[in-house]
Amino acid sequence: MILLTLALGIAAPAAAQNEIETVSAGNPAELAIVMMNAGYDVELTEDGIGDPLIKTEVEGLALEVYFYGCDETTNDNCDSLQLSAGFDRDKPWTREEALAISQRLRFASVRLNEDGDPTVSWDIVTGEGIPREVFLQSLTHFSRTVELAAEMVFAESKDD
Repeated sequence: MILLTLALGIAAPAAAQNEIETVSAGNPAELAIVMMNAGYDVELTEDGIGDPLIKTEVEGLALEVYFYGCDETTNDNCDSLQLSAGFDRDKPWTREEALAISQRLRFASVRLNEDGDPTVSWDIVTGEGIPREVFLQSLTHFSRTVELAAEMVFAESKDD
């Protein structure tokens, strides 16, 4: 019995050290803090329907974190988020040009607004929580995707 107690006493601290820190769309303030600690300037606010919204920027480009699956009445307990960056072009883009981003950049979802300006996004389902490092890795990859997409979106203006 004493050996079992000792074994459990040793295993508990080891298990605690191996616990993975998680983040969730259900806790927007924590996500904002994680992003700040990673070097992003963030503003935690609300979107047009009252759901949480995090605003930041990457290389001078606006990036927004939208929250989805939120309670329709209280706008909390969200279960997923979407990283999104829109580009404002002088000339409208075609569907084929927008599709080129999705073909070149893994995970990027692209849509055109009514003015032909592309928006690049990707969704992350967090449920009850995903490892903090996985979220940060996704954010880093998305930031790089936004930079590469910007090169494609504004390539013709660099040629002028």
